Amino acid sequence: MRLSSFRYLVKEGLRSLWQNRFMSLASIGVLVSCLLITGGAYLVFENIDSAFRKVYAQNKVLAYAQEGCSAEQLQQLQTRIENIVNVEQVQFMSRDEVLERYKEELSDALYQELLGENNPMPDTFIVTLSDLSRFDVTVPQIEKLDGISEISSSRDIAVTLTNLRSVVLAVGGWMIVLLLVVSLFIIVNTIKLTVYSRRLEIYIMKSVGATNGFVRMPFIIEGIVLGLVSGGASYGLLYFIYTRLSELFDFESFKLVPFSSVWIVLLAGFLAAGVLIGALGSAISMSRYLREKGGKTQDINRLD
Repeated sequence: MRLSSFRYLVKEGLRSLWQNRFMSLASIGVLVSCLLITGGAYLVFENIDSAFRKVYAQNKVLAYAQEGCSAEQLQQLQTRIENIVNVEQVQFMSRDEVLERYKEELSDALYQELLGENNPMPDTFIVTLSDLSRFDVTVPQIEKLDGISEISSSRDIAVTLTNLRSVVLAVGGWMIVLLLVVSLFIIVNTIKLTVYSRRLEIYIMKSVGATNGFVRMPFIIEGIVLGLVSGGASYGLLYFIYTRLSELFDFESFKLVPFSSVWIVLLAGFLAAGVLIGALGSAISMSRYLREKGGKTQDINRLD
């Protein structure tokens, strides 16, 4: 395609947007609504996933060292635990630190009695796992290490959290896909009305020998522009709504995921989805019209 032809098609696409501005505004409104719902669903499930990650971090494995291990042996044991695949972090607590942790739950007399050699608490390694889905593989590896006497863990909680997180993410993914499909369906039907309102223009273009690709291109450019405008508007509206909600839910125990951590994904997703849906919706509508009508309107006399 020559540059002059491309410029003409872009100009025609933009001119069509202005001439059919009410229909264009309707298309933008529909697409913005669908993108807002889709973006909102993404933010909801991003916050749910963030909450799960925080719970994951609190679900730790306690590995108790055998009695009588020297400081050097304990250091070597910690290094061996850290080298196990799927171990994210290992925190060591000496038997004195463990006893200090339970000080508030003991009477002063009993606490003083347990100090020193009478301390029954074991040296403890607090192990954080990277992936709880590999819980049953990682914990036995820790338990088999020489120097580990016992393991304490919340296996049932780990399994439940892993399964629940998988279900939530799967449902969230399918919801987003479904909303995008619904958006495409609505845009296809909206563009179809635009195509029908311009059937005389299409008829004239086909009558003078314009190819289907030449006829289709202004509508695709129009769809792309509609998608870009809709994506930008959706991003701006979602940013405004989400930042206001973040201010309302700014509690010490609960905070929403900061918008700064998801803005790139949202902006790229909105623009890409808007362009894809707009262009694809226009292409589908035009292809159907050209296939069914051949680009020639049979009821010209009905046109105003």
